[in-house]
Amino acid sequence: SNSIDDIIRYCKIYNFDYSKQRICLAVELDDGISNLSTRKYMVRDIFSTIITWVMNTFGCKAFLTPPPHYVLYLLYSDDISQSMAGYQATEVAQKIWYTFNRSNIPAYIGVSLLNSNPLQISRAFFQAIDAINLGKKLHSEEYIFLFRTMQVYQWVSTMSQENITEIYKDTIAPLVEANNTDVNYVQILKTCINNHYNISKTASELHIHRNTMMNYMNKIQELLPYDIGLPENRLKLQMGLHAMYLLDKHI
Repeated sequence: SNSIDDIIRYCKIYNFDYSKQRICLAVELDDGISNLSTRKYMVRDIFSTIITWVMNTFGCKAFLTPPPHYVLYLLYSDDISQSMAGYQATEVAQKIWYTFNRSNIPAYIGVSLLNSNPLQISRAFFQAIDAINLGKKLHSEEYIFLFRTMQVYQWVSTMSQENITEIYKDTIAPLVEANNTDVNYVQILKTCINNHYNISKTASELHIHRNTMMNYMNKIQELLPYDIGLPENRLKLQMGLHAMYLLDKHI
């Protein structure tokens, strides 16, 4: 229900402190344990250990939803920042993955944004689920997925296939066509975006001279019909990269 009264009523039934800020961690476990009874008790013990670790390490409360879902809410006071809560949630996600992996149970973890409104409790859950679903598709070699890094993917993924293809053709397709055995313009652009367009840092990461990096960026500018220095066009390029992955284009 979307009623605030119903949400608060259910929170009280399950002793969930809806007054706290919260981040949701959804945990998807691989069905590697055939004995369901063994799995049930093993998972319960692991989460109990993690909740104790969270409280001792960060001093915040943790709420685990009842089975069959494995959803952990980290509950924070009003004075915590988005960045600090995000850092702590990432640490918890890594702890969850490591603990289950040590027990030979592969786990995927999605992490939501920090939110405070009771009406956003379910939104946080769906953010964490979306992070897992998109992350497994786009970064199959990883196990922890943050919604804040997947948010643009999520926006693009809600578009029609036609619009996603149009974004790709308007942004990344010209770079793909210009790629050759010596230069991968898409990878250069992606690395530059990841480094917030810091030319020196990108050149260092790619092990090339700064002047060479400048020449590559000038070539990318020549290939595209708009100024890549403008913030709105940089966002367009980022969306284009996401569209490329959603379309399963290979570079």
